[in-house]
Amino acid sequence: MFLGGTPAKEWQAPAMRSVILVSLALAILTACASAATHSPRQLTGMEMYQQLCASCHGVDGHGDGPVSSLIRIGVPDLTRVAQRDGGEFPAEDVRRTIDGRWDRRAHGARDMPVWGWQLYDVSSTHDAEERAIVDSMIGRLVDYLRSIQVE
Repeated sequence: MFLGGTPAKEWQAPAMRSVILVSLALAILTACASAATHSPRQLTGMEMYQQLCASCHGVDGHGDGPVSSLIRIGVPDLTRVAQRDGGEFPAEDVRRTIDGRWDRRAHGARDMPVWGWQLYDVSSTHDAEERAIVDSMIGRLVDYLRSIQVE
């Protein structure tokens, strides 16, 4: 079949790629908007992980989430954090990576969101309380990541 003098197969592949890329971009934006509008303040660490992290790190934490292929520097397997650190889970390093205080520039640009800022309610007039809430949320996420480590 010809459309405007072009065989259908010649325009279908690029058009399909465009549809897929636009759909993926919309899914990412929706996930970001969802994270911003549906506060994880009362969620467990596992629930926060599923809502905030699984799109990149995968449902089981193996670095194989649906958008992982778009991350330039690769997405780490979060079930092997302790293994990569000599057998001990580096809770404080993980906390600092999640909240944005530790940025490993030597490994490339930071593609991971700075969750310390993303979770912080800037409209709050009680900074110390807000920081405590965010620290608690990140603590639950760190505890969950500790629980999924492989031997």
